[in-house]
Amino acid sequence: MLDILRPQKLELDALYLGLLAARRIKPLSRLEYPVSSDVLGRLQGLGLVVAPVRRVAQNGARLTHWILGTDPAVIRQYQLEYEGTTIEDNLPGVIRSEARYFGYPPCCAEAYISEPYAPNDLAVEEQALLFHHACPGCQVTPRLLPLYRAALAEARRLHEGLRRSRGGVKRLTAPLQACS
Repeated sequence: MLDILRPQKLELDALYLGLLAARRIKPLSRLEYPVSSDVLGRLQGLGLVVAPVRRVAQNGARLTHWILGTDPAVIRQYQLEYEGTTIEDNLPGVIRSEARYFGYPPCCAEAYISEPYAPNDLAVEEQALLFHHACPGCQVTPRLLPLYRAALAEARRLHEGLRRSRGGVKRLTAPLQACS
């Protein structure tokens, strides 16, 4: 999704990713930023397990990513594979592994490995709904779009309700105390 640096947009993005996992459109979703405790509560209210995975950036900085999913065994498998590892986004094995965990069509992962961001048949607005780059001529991604649109519409409703319930914008904090 575009324009992800505004705190309100991060909250909406977190709810959207959470709904995609809660609805099992994606096996797992990953948040690469801290979220407020009330957003975390909404995610857990969707039936999601939220678990930390500590990673190391290329520059040596230590980061915490939050994994969201409905199946604790899949979350544990992801943690075992990635806990403490250096983030290496463009290795073919990592791309294939993350495609499996995050529900990206295998054809899109393979196309990304051979030619990242190759032109595809999606409208800009359709591609912006996704968290993977659709491959040229993809037969799977167009079937996902209605599911993604519905999840985004629900995320917007949840986000608006969250904003109304708190009467303003809440500062983002890491939910360390709420995750195990």
